[in-house]
Amino acid sequence: MPGEEQEDIVMTSTESNILNKTCPVTGKPVTELADPVRSMDCKHVYDKNAIMYHMRSMKSKCPCPVAGCPKELQVHRLICDPLLLVEIEEMRTMSKGTAQPGVIEDFTG
Repeated sequence: MPGEEQEDIVMTSTESNILNKTCPVTGKPVTELADPVRSMDCKHVYDKNAIMYHMRSMKSKCPCPVAGCPKELQVHRLICDPLLLVEIEEMRTMSKGTAQPGVIEDFTG
């Protein structure tokens, strides 16, 4: 109605769906991986070239290299989906300190 103020609420995610912060094969932070892939089964993230080499070296079954993960890796179940790239970019932003978890900002002016 005229004269009534309306407010927009902007919500952003502060939690990442990325389970591991570093590649279990290379030890590199996920935010520094040039070609990240995620297992569709266990959801862990790896450097594509490193995990492919690791899987070839295992010859037969290849268990996930994350300690305690019971899943087996399969080449056709490793993907780089658009959501993974968005989540990695969010992690980069969070690590730079530009966004703080738990902080609510008022954009109503």
